Amino acid sequence: AFQGATAISCVKSGRLVARGVQLQVPRGYGGQPAGRRPEGNSRLRHLPHLRGRPRPRPLAPPRISGLAPPLGRLAIWRCARRQVAAALSSGRGCCSSGTPSPRKCDVLNRGFSGYNTRWAKIILPRLISKGNSPDSPVAVTIFFGANDSALKDENPKQHVPLAEYAENLSSMVRYLRSAGVPGSRLVLIAPPPLCEDAWEQECRLQGSKLNRLNSVVGEYAGACVQVARDCGIDVLDLWTLMQEDTQDFSAYLSDGLHLSPKGNEFLFSHLWPLIEKKVSSLPLLLPYWRDVAEAKPELSLLGDGDH
Repeated sequence: AFQGATAISCVKSGRLVARGVQLQVPRGYGGQPAGRRPEGNSRLRHLPHLRGRPRPRPLAPPRISGLAPPLGRLAIWRCARRQVAAALSSGRGCCSSGTPSPRKCDVLNRGFSGYNTRWAKIILPRLISKGNSPDSPVAVTIFFGANDSALKDENPKQHVPLAEYAENLSSMVRYLRSAGVPGSRLVLIAPPPLCEDAWEQECRLQGSKLNRLNSVVGEYAGACVQVARDCGIDVLDLWTLMQEDTQDFSAYLSDGLHLSPKGNEFLFSHLWPLIEKKVSSLPLLLPYWRDVAEAKPELSLLGDGDH
């Protein structure tokens, strides 16, 4: 899932193998061998009580190794702001714990706090590479727009012009298709509405002015819907759905911008029907618990018995 929290999610079909994407953090200081202290730092001279104690090593940026996940994969790319409920969204969270059946596929959440489509487009090839793979995604969701729609004068770093936002979404769809993910497996998610009063209070607490407007977010949501139509793929117009019949949508947002637990449930309830269509045909790689042989469970669980 990609979020800005936004989300890209991929569902990959594959074998039952005890492998998965792993984060690897190099050991040691800035590339030096583990256990060796950097030269020229005399801080401990003035802290006698700390002499001889092991020093914490600063963490280097993690690398994602190219290991295949177990089962299938439902990847979620989010521009993760805050990971609230479960898995899929712009830092918002959009996957519920029951999605999808873990006996069919894995949900890979790729949320990057504060990211916009300009940056997401650049890193997408690092997350989903081209080439034939037994664990290619069976579904991918892309959820961006809340950061792109930030006002240029108040938040120039996250702001992305509307036309560029639309082109970035189109570019990501084109890339995924070139990577072997057909349009039938893709879902775009438009950003949710903004509760301006609540978000303005958050901005003031941070010493800044209101840096987003719901009307502007609506323009980006509309662009997202149009890109989906032009590309012939599914779209979830969260901005419109949450404001249907002029309902009060503030309960869906924890601070006016990020999804609350209720907002995550709302998103999931509308997203899952779209995803289910794409993964329902996947085979069950492990049996339902009632179908596990009681006397010799390995006959069911290791693939030698009836599922």
